Amino acid sequence: MPMSHDAAIRLTTLGWALVLVLFVIGAPLLWAASPLILAGVVLVGAMIGLIGHGLRRLVNGGKRQAGSGLRSIMIGAGLLVGLVAAPVWWLLLQPGLHPLAVPRVTLSDGKRQVVFQGMVHVGSEQFYRSVSYDLIRAKDAGYVLFFEGVQPGTPEAKAWLDAVTQSGGDLNAQYGKIGDICGLSFQGDYLTFLQRDQALDPVHLVTADVTETEMYEEWQRQTAANPSLADAMPEGSGGDVFDLSALLEFAAGLQGSQKDLVAAGCRGIFSLILGRAESPDALNGVILDFRNRRLADRIAALPNDDIYITYGSGHFPGLFREMRARDPNWRIAGTNWTTAILPPDDATGQLLTAP
Repeated sequence: MPMSHDAAIRLTTLGWALVLVLFVIGAPLLWAASPLILAGVVLVGAMIGLIGHGLRRLVNGGKRQAGSGLRSIMIGAGLLVGLVAAPVWWLLLQPGLHPLAVPRVTLSDGKRQVVFQGMVHVGSEQFYRSVSYDLIRAKDAGYVLFFEGVQPGTPEAKAWLDAVTQSGGDLNAQYGKIGDICGLSFQGDYLTFLQRDQALDPVHLVTADVTETEMYEEWQRQTAANPSLADAMPEGSGGDVFDLSALLEFAAGLQGSQKDLVAAGCRGIFSLILGRAESPDALNGVILDFRNRRLADRIAALPNDDIYITYGSGHFPGLFREMRARDPNWRIAGTNWTTAILPPDDATGQLLTAP
């Protein structure tokens, strides 16, 4: 049954509306990335439209319609702009659609409490301020504060850790650069003020992590028992290893709308990556499991103290298993969730003072 004239008009109108909406949504985003990118996408889309127009003419035996070529160019350009921008918009919306939530878990063995505050190395200023206030209150209440932070070791161990983590020699400096680029903060900038007091109160302020040397020795022990682990690791920071430092330097040089776009995209990437469960990795036996065992040992060594722990969220499942292996009485008494990555607190408005 042929389509009626009115139905054809309505369908054509809806089609043009879709093309217009896709272009209006996508063009500002591509312009923010670079006017050249927008121009390039429009040009490619126009070429695709012309190719489609030519193929259609061949199918119709070369019959021409007035204005059909221009319509094909506009449709191709509009559709491609929208399609190119769609995944970018999806990435930018991730912090709002799927906020990265980290847990604060209260554990109890019936006699004392251990509070595990999940952390991320790079997050929002609001999150770190909230954690800092909680730490101060916990310290005033008599809790022992356990901080994460791998301690320095031998030059050989440091070189090994830099190579396998691809940190370029200073992991904390890289986290700081990532925070600046993403419009976020580095956790060390907010927790260091408490850790500085460790020399004054080493009983209640403890960096409970292992040393680089201990990690290196554990890695050597594991690879001796299972040589295939070493085959899964990069050999160094040479040409075949992804150079994150170069990418960070490039992103740090961006200005204006490009800087804002990269920051928003970066927050989306963090929400996606950090929101996933830990994937199997050859280094997890050292980065996670070994450190979890040592942390559980430190907790067991203080049988009469309440403890407040700030560690990466990925450590909790393994730590909880280790604690229960030492004392089955440990139970989860309560869990609270906090959003770790939020848009920067730079909203502006109009203050109305007139009646």
